[in-house]
Amino acid sequence: MRKSKTSHAAGDSSPVYALLAALSDDLSLPLLQIKGIVESLQTESFARQAVRAHADKILLSADNGLQLIEAYRLVLKASQVSDMEFQPVAIGAVLAEVAHRLTPYAKKYDTELLVDVQNRLTPVLAHPQSLLAALQVLSASMIRAQAAQVQQKHYKLLLGAHRHGSVISTGVFSSVHGLSDKTLRTARSLVGRARQPLPSIPPGAASGVLIADMLCSAMWQPLRAAAHGGMHGLATAVPVSKQLQII
Repeated sequence: MRKSKTSHAAGDSSPVYALLAALSDDLSLPLLQIKGIVESLQTESFARQAVRAHADKILLSADNGLQLIEAYRLVLKASQVSDMEFQPVAIGAVLAEVAHRLTPYAKKYDTELLVDVQNRLTPVLAHPQSLLAALQVLSASMIRAQAAQVQQKHYKLLLGAHRHGSVISTGVFSSVHGLSDKTLRTARSLVGRARQPLPSIPPGAASGVLIADMLCSAMWQPLRAAAHGGMHGLATAVPVSKQLQII
């Protein structure tokens, strides 16, 4: 199945410029982290355990930057084609894959990743790569955003999905009280006509939210403030699939 594209990026350059501004800031973060780690290695004795710990941090920072770049490429691809291929996708499998990929990164920010999917959810109709990328960069952004809001020892991030009639709402939700009042209030401007970088979201998080929103918009619906399991966050609505094949 194909969905006709009505991409915001195709008709208005302001979202692209806003995204590029945020992306440049966010990509500088992992590079600065890598630079700082390498500099610390130059001043330390090269004990195997210390080098291995630093190498793990370098890999996490590099992976974060590469995830943003790959998701941004999907945004560009979506804006350059007239149609997008859709397939039946098991949303529970997508959320589980996102949690698996981000678990090491979440531990860096003392965050526990949880997956909560309503029983026996019908597969959704989506572009598999875009849906996975959107939820992954959104999750990584939320991990950094909640860690920057308050000082505490442990955080929780919930990747959830539940059905509302003919659509399934899926998104990322935080346990930090008041996060919606700070980060998500600004994030609601994403669904407007003019999108701007998000000043209330800390460095490393803004472009991820913008990219996720643009990918979701290219498929079906943009991000919106939502709740799941008593937690608040950002979600998109995806229609259920009537096809039998599941990717």
